[in-house]
Amino acid sequence: KAAGKEKALDTGMNITVRHIKQLKEEKICDGVHIMAIGMEDKVPEIMERSGLL
Repeated sequence: KAAGKEKALDTGMNITVRHIKQLKEEKICDGVHIMAIGMEDKVPEIMERSGLL
């Protein structure tokens, strides 16, 4: 089960990063608000992978 949860987390982060990159590249908005409820420790990684840092 732990492997399934880890895969789900990785998939979710990949989707998030892809969306943020698309928003940035297409200049759809001026910023994003990342709410990682219960997973706040993942926000820096999301920002780094998205090119926000």
